[in-house]
Amino acid sequence: MTTIKDIARLAGVSYSTVSKALNNSPLVREDTKRKILEIAVEHNYKRNLLARQLVSGRSKLVGLVLRDVGNPVFSYLATQIHSSLQSIGYEMILALSSEGIGLLENLRVDGLLFWGHVDPDSIEARKLRSLRVPAVLLGNDMKVELPSLKVNRKGGISTAVRHLRDLGHQRIGLIGNSQEIKTQLFKESVLEAGLQFRAEYVLPSHTKWEGGYKAMKELEFSKHSPTAFIGVNNLVTMGALRALLERGVAIPADISLVGYDDLPEMERTEIPITTVGPPIDKMAEVAIHMILKLIDGEPFDAETWIEPVLHERKSSGRCMQTQ
Repeated sequence: MTTIKDIARLAGVSYSTVSKALNNSPLVREDTKRKILEIAVEHNYKRNLLARQLVSGRSKLVGLVLRDVGNPVFSYLATQIHSSLQSIGYEMILALSSEGIGLLENLRVDGLLFWGHVDPDSIEARKLRSLRVPAVLLGNDMKVELPSLKVNRKGGISTAVRHLRDLGHQRIGLIGNSQEIKTQLFKESVLEAGLQFRAEYVLPSHTKWEGGYKAMKELEFSKHSPTAFIGVNNLVTMGALRALLERGVAIPADISLVGYDDLPEMERTEIPITTVGPPIDKMAEVAIHMILKLIDGEPFDAETWIEPVLHERKSSGRCMQTQ
């Protein structure tokens, strides 16, 4: 098995230079680093993570726990975190359920990122608090005594409602009722915008593409129907768009549509979708900054907020109907 000493001999450099190059240190010249990496690849060099941990006290591993990667937001976030960590000499291990918390700790990760709703009294919260390694909660709406990166969902939904109201829409609906927090924030945002909230404007739908499609396919339009809708996530919104187009509804002349979550796919749909949501790249950057601060024992704000951003595209337009 090829060792760092073997690579040093073949490259004609010192052991420490090879170590720095493999960890992408800026102290090594680019041509030297490239030569060392080429030799490592050619000789199938594999890092001994346990040895590295024994020497440095660090595994250079960060764990990420997601409950689901079916929504492109989560897979995109994982990809961004992984590539950003690699650029600074870390690797990421992904677990797809909360059972992965203990597994990642046993794999001696230096820190752990956990995405999802966590109740303060839940088993997951107790697991995270009892970890021997630092952990950061991502996207959680509850108050939990753990370092947290939160999304201002109220600000995002309010921005979407105001955007549609300013285009002249008085009757605004929500596609999706399975996320209680977003339903409540939508109701608050509508009332704060000076509009009337009606429970029948919240269409039943789960969080998948099929839910948005079915909700819009089955909606019975009348003169009292909403003239604009907000989808609870990217999948629901894209499903709703497809159903509306199949029904011959003109977007945005007949119905305006705004989706929560902004992903590249949202501007590549049949009609580019106006979105509001947290910048995923920014979330990955801040999450990594927080976990590295914890790993290094440096002070930082225990609760950090990400503000959603509105991207106006072609699916939302001025209301053409009599209100």
